[in-house]
Amino acid sequence: MIVEFTSEIVTDFLWRGNSLAGESLKRRNGDSYESFTYAPAFQPTVDFFSHDRKFQLQLFGNFQLNQREDRDSDKRLFQSGSGGVGPSYLGEDKSNWDPHNQDLCAQTLQSGAMGMGGNLAECGSRVPGKDVAPYKEPNGMKRSDGLFVVFTYHFDATKFGQFSGGIWFYNTFHKSPSFLLPSGTQTANPYAAGGTGFPYGPNTMNANNRNAITRLTWHEYFIVWKLPFLRSLSPTLSYFTQYSTENGGYMTGRNYVSFQMNHEFRKEKFFRIQPSVNVGYAMGNNALDNRSGIQDITSSVTFHFGQFFLKAVNIYRPDLYLWDSNNYYGFAGGDPGRASWNRTSEDGLVPNPNKMYGPVNSYILNTIDSFQSGNPALDSVAKIWAREKFTLQKIPQFLFYFSIGYTATF
Repeated sequence: MIVEFTSEIVTDFLWRGNSLAGESLKRRNGDSYESFTYAPAFQPTVDFFSHDRKFQLQLFGNFQLNQREDRDSDKRLFQSGSGGVGPSYLGEDKSNWDPHNQDLCAQTLQSGAMGMGGNLAECGSRVPGKDVAPYKEPNGMKRSDGLFVVFTYHFDATKFGQFSGGIWFYNTFHKSPSFLLPSGTQTANPYAAGGTGFPYGPNTMNANNRNAITRLTWHEYFIVWKLPFLRSLSPTLSYFTQYSTENGGYMTGRNYVSFQMNHEFRKEKFFRIQPSVNVGYAMGNNALDNRSGIQDITSSVTFHFGQFFLKAVNIYRPDLYLWDSNNYYGFAGGDPGRASWNRTSEDGLVPNPNKMYGPVNSYILNTIDSFQSGNPALDSVAKIWAREKFTLQKIPQFLFYFSIGYTATF
């Protein structure tokens, strides 16, 4: 048996144009999406080969290194659970934060804090300050920890090139609000913001409800063809199709085709340089949006110093409409009640996490929503325009990360 081990520290977990850590960190901290996010992770890889290198088992782990614990991201004052309704500031009108009267206890506590009295009997067995208080949302970076398991068989090379094929599994270790559309079997939270009426009733799709989120379980079949020409550039064509049924199966059946080339200069020398480029095409980004296009153009350059290496990676996402969707970025603030905030998939704009929560943002959004000119039709258009001007941001088209690592063969 041959064993190859790689230990790598990356500044962000990016793959195929997907941000599997950095964008979650932005939502956790209420920051705007950017091209570079410092969300460091330790990524060990162990490859086990049979003596003839035909059978391969690969284990790849991702373990986030900072901001691993949950935090209060929605900044609401009185809540009966994570993701629950609650005022963002004491004077916030009930119609803005609990229009469906989901949490009468929170309403009572707000009234009491403002010196307006209130009926604590509405709280039942819930203790103010303990059961009804600011809650942390399920958003710690530990929720991006996961493990790839890859099984591959490499066929003998022929004049037509070399083929290999197999399956891989990726599973996160914890439930995460980054993965939406959970199955109806998960526990509902009657206090989750967004309303209790159809189709949410109660709102199990709120990404901040720790009882309604799910683990990512991503499984694919794949075929890889190392082409029989331009061998110095290692041209490789790969086809992947997803068959896992997490998140209600809305990712099942999507396909990803990639073409990759790389070349190692100064091969077998102590100092080596290896540029690489990969073009990935998605055929059906998911079963709901069903959009196709170039998902990513990923280019990298790796500097090898013996068994150590430094890597710089740039990811270009040319077809932003693949990403301009609630099914990728999630509902604004994780709240299905705000599903309409990303109205179009043609403008390359999505809700900015920096404009979702907190007393200042809530006050501005409430002011916009309360605008009245006497012309209801005009008011509706003006409110949408003002809200979108305030909340939307451009999807980052370029993403970057850097890494440092070490490789050994046993």
